Amino acid sequence: MRILASVCFLFFAGLPPAQAQAANAGNVIYTSDDFSAFSPQTALDMVKRTPGFVLAEGDNELRGYGGAGGNVLIDGVRPVSKAGVVDALSRIAASRVARIELIRNASTAQAQGQSLILNVVQRAATASGTWSAELERNGNGRVYPRLDASYASEMAGWETSLRANGFWEEFPFRAVRVIRSASGELLSSVVTDLPSTLTEAYLSAEAKRAAGGGLLKFSARVGRSNYYFALPGEIYLGRLPQGSPDRTQLTRLDKARWDLELGADFSRDLGGWRWQSLGLLTRKDGEETQSEPLRDAAGTLLSNTLVDSTAKPLELVARTTFARTSEAAFKPEFGAEAAFNRRDSSFAQAVDEGNGLVPITLPGDDVRVEERRMEVFTRAAWRFTPELSLDGELAAEASKISVSGDAQQSQSFSFIKPALALTWRASERTQWQIGARHQVGQLSFDDFAASASLDDGTSFAGNPDLGPDQATRFYSSFDYRGGGGLAVNIEAFHEARQDVLEQTLLPSGAAGLANAGEASYRGLKYSLTLPLDPLLAASRLTLDGETLDSRFNDPLDNRPRPLTRVFTPNVNAEFRHDPKDLAFSWGLTWKAANNGEIYRVAEIARLRTNAVFGAFVETSAFGPFRTRVALRNIGDQRDTRERRFFQPDRSGM
Repeated sequence: MRILASVCFLFFAGLPPAQAQAANAGNVIYTSDDFSAFSPQTALDMVKRTPGFVLAEGDNELRGYGGAGGNVLIDGVRPVSKAGVVDALSRIAASRVARIELIRNASTAQAQGQSLILNVVQRAATASGTWSAELERNGNGRVYPRLDASYASEMAGWETSLRANGFWEEFPFRAVRVIRSASGELLSSVVTDLPSTLTEAYLSAEAKRAAGGGLLKFSARVGRSNYYFALPGEIYLGRLPQGSPDRTQLTRLDKARWDLELGADFSRDLGGWRWQSLGLLTRKDGEETQSEPLRDAAGTLLSNTLVDSTAKPLELVARTTFARTSEAAFKPEFGAEAAFNRRDSSFAQAVDEGNGLVPITLPGDDVRVEERRMEVFTRAAWRFTPELSLDGELAAEASKISVSGDAQQSQSFSFIKPALALTWRASERTQWQIGARHQVGQLSFDDFAASASLDDGTSFAGNPDLGPDQATRFYSSFDYRGGGGLAVNIEAFHEARQDVLEQTLLPSGAAGLANAGEASYRGLKYSLTLPLDPLLAASRLTLDGETLDSRFNDPLDNRPRPLTRVFTPNVNAEFRHDPKDLAFSWGLTWKAANNGEIYRVAEIARLRTNAVFGAFVETSAFGPFRTRVALRNIGDQRDTRERRFFQPDRSGM
């Protein structure tokens, strides 16, 4: 960070005037001309090239609509979808984007508590379309395709857009796992070296028109994804990998899922206020099979483990908001959201050690989880001066979760969720913000059911007694917009967490996820866009990342440790050169190495992922579309995991 700060200082004097211009309340406006050097095809290309902005796609696995949004709006509202804003942005041709507004102190329900969001403003509807074909080459030398096509037009009074996309991708995979006892004795080591593959194909559409004095929208998305690997493993007993293995294994996983999403939205302006209501249905149908035959050095079968599981979640959401839109010093907003969630799951595991398949029973093998949830909220923004504003929020949530099947349980929850943020625009280019927010986590219904990972050699019971975790988040952020596209955004935060979800011993005696106590979680998030024109015309460096730290007092051994699966640092960088008057661009990418730990009842696993490099070339020389060739995972992408096991578990450390 010190090096980057020094580089920024050296380049300030050589930068051209700012391309973006400040707008009301600290907003920053980027016109289509600001992105012309990148030859964007879609609105997504433009969003990714917005200086100092990191796209958050949202999480369609979270329950509800309010908590699953990203940080991008389209014409002032979020897409009527939980599939992520990427899908909606990909349906908008770059020629239809009038401007992009960077909102640095958003105060409406659309912002969802984020201090920096982007609004894509479209021009009047015209027929437009884009398509792209990409070829990527991974570190193993395998070339695979990625296809994307979209088309928008007016049909029978409806503004419609359609997108079809698909890809087949291979991930290089090489891992060395070292397994030790609690005392440090080397028990075994395992080498796996074979890629995994992911295939996806989706079709999405949107239609909107004026109706009832407002705007009516419908959206739909359907598709299928498949993740597969067959990993051969070489096992060395009591020694590090060298010579011939003592045992071999072949771990197979085949995970397929169908997705369906349907949405409807109606909004209307009412004398300085805007009323918006939406309904959303999501349905998934997934199944997973695993197998792992284990053989000795002579090839004799020692055992074979089989796992079959299914998951069929369903969600229905209704949401309405009523917000003041006219320019005023005080802008209130009111809203409510109701949701119904259901997940049916089944799980079966069996082992054959030469005497036929023997079932292994875990608590929560077959369960149905249902949730009914209601939330009401109010937000308000006070503009004391053009430079100083205060934003507040108060939400109340009530829910009931019922579990049936192999486990029986019913729980009711209620939470109050306040938030407050103070924003100071020190200048046209600089803005500071401090704030606090109480958050309630979104439970994954997967954790209520039993699960297994043969690749890890683990299986866990479901827990019907799970409740949401909570956190009070304090943060301070700084945003700077300089000349020539220079942008810096930094946020420091600290969270005091309650009822954190960690693995422990359940009342049944099996290992599983549970609400395990309190923890602290802190970090620094940062993004930088640095023009390098003084060195190389039409080039720039972008960087985004986060550095994290956590502390949790583990009830198993009563010792402090980090939270499980906190991997840090998470840093991505890209150098890009777009030569003027030429029909091609090129660049380099880098992802930093990171470390983290996974804590289980009888195991501590330490993971390290090495740095990953990449390169790309883009050209528009072959017609009105962009062709991209990319090299990903250049070099040896090696993941190292060291596992330490404890007998009978970590409570005896």
